[in-house]
Amino acid sequence: MNPVIIIGNGIAAVSAAEVFREHDKNTPVIIISGEPYYAYYRLRLSDLLGKTPDLDKLYIHKPEWYRNLNIDVWLGHKASEIDTKKQSVTLDNGKAVNFSKLLLANGSSAFIPPVPGTDIPGVFSIRSLDDVNNFNKFINDRTRGIVIGGGLLGLEVAWSLANKGKNVCVVEGSPHILSKQVDQTASELLMALGKKAGINFITQGRLSQIIGDKAVTSVQLNDNQTISTEFVVFSTGVRSNIDIVKNTSIQSTRGVQVNEYMQTSVENIFAAGDIAEYKGQVYGIWPVAREQGKTAGFNLAGKQIPYNEVIPSNYLKVFGVEIYSVGDLCKDDSSCSTIKKFDKEDNIYSVVFLRNNIPVGAVLFGDTKPAMKISKAIKSSIQIPDEIIQKNSFEEFLKVLS
Repeated sequence: MNPVIIIGNGIAAVSAAEVFREHDKNTPVIIISGEPYYAYYRLRLSDLLGKTPDLDKLYIHKPEWYRNLNIDVWLGHKASEIDTKKQSVTLDNGKAVNFSKLLLANGSSAFIPPVPGTDIPGVFSIRSLDDVNNFNKFINDRTRGIVIGGGLLGLEVAWSLANKGKNVCVVEGSPHILSKQVDQTASELLMALGKKAGINFITQGRLSQIIGDKAVTSVQLNDNQTISTEFVVFSTGVRSNIDIVKNTSIQSTRGVQVNEYMQTSVENIFAAGDIAEYKGQVYGIWPVAREQGKTAGFNLAGKQIPYNEVIPSNYLKVFGVEIYSVGDLCKDDSSCSTIKKFDKEDNIYSVVFLRNNIPVGAVLFGDTKPAMKISKAIKSSIQIPDEIIQKNSFEEFLKVLS
């Protein structure tokens, strides 16, 4: 019996393996991981900067979990080629393995902009545990760093470094930090807290080049401004790892295209997580990867269960404040209405975006307790009465959801 092979070892991979095993106890399962570690919480990587990682706390499942479910994990082996006709996967050591079904869950890689100097020692991205270990060794006796990108990971990295006593500057190309996840008000509130924490910010700044010989000494921006630094961290997004399907009949654009069953253009090959493109979108966030992995697991087991779409959401805790955002923030839709609450004294800001009286998105800054209630309302497309919207009362809005 040929095995089910899962390429990748993140949350999509282990979620798929777990669900598959619930419905199929006998078919061999092999997880192929390019990293030498079992699946771990990538969301926690920025917390490990300047620290020695504790693998027991970082692993999603302990090694015995895989043994108990009779799942083979091949660590430190990268899948380099897929042959859809022979139904086989070739590893980087030349070994070929046949499969009955295949799941692509090999995620994404950090995108590094094509600017001069990215190969100079002292330039990093934080995408893996090895990235963290290499970064920690380098910055041990260095104090000044620049983070390129003011999104989720960039701000987490900046905050973690600031807490280690490093001098940090964040360079963001947009007019506002966290521009994809929050509205302008929340962004401005967050930047003010970041500045209080000692972090410098440059918005609408584009990196032109990294300068240095044996190590980074400075960066130059598009306005010719030069900033002295000892290391650079890129947090400029990710790209799906689709190279493995480039010379196959598996269709891909930005990611590997899948239907509602996480099935690719090849019937017995599936994809989930950061590599999967569903309805033209590659989400690259943990909750979506987990749910897509579960869906793939059901369908690898022949259960024909469609993907229960997850409304994209993000949670962030930096600069001493919690932030939650979910759904569509109506950035390109002036027809949306809003319900807002702003408590300047306690630095709490909440806003819900509505389209035709239906909540479609929200940002919670400083008080994230209503997060699940609002997310459920968005998912269920609950209708909000006109009088609640006209009152602009966030408390009245929450009562409607109760």
